[in-house]
Amino acid sequence: MKRAESGFTLMELMIVVAIISIIAAIAIPSLMVSLASGREAAAIGSLRTISTAAEQCRMRNSQYPDRLDDLSAQFPALIDEALGAGQRNGYNFDLEATPGGFACNADPELSPDARFFFLDHSGVIRQSNGSQAGPGSTPVQ
Repeated sequence: MKRAESGFTLMELMIVVAIISIIAAIAIPSLMVSLASGREAAAIGSLRTISTAAEQCRMRNSQYPDRLDDLSAQFPALIDEALGAGQRNGYNFDLEATPGGFACNADPELSPDARFFFLDHSGVIRQSNGSQAGPGSTPVQ
């Protein structure tokens, strides 16, 4: 007695693969935009934390910090080791002393299309698309 074979034909499998490919082509760009937005929001949050810690440093020591690792050592509850080392969530952070204040840049590690951020002792976070942000850049809304 011959047994009837069951299973999917090649055509049916190709249709399923085509449908999955179409769904992925629609979903992946949206996912990438969401990831970039999340990284940018995290960078802005980290800059706000740096601003708070820098003001606390000024209140305690009568001067702003010179480097991020100084803030990390003084305020480990605010500035963890990763941020104190200058890297978090796909951004590189660099804090330096300026006359009467400080300046901190947050630059994306991998994506040159992402926004660049800048913070100084005024507490205003500024942004720039495609190049390093500075004191004359547009404030973040």
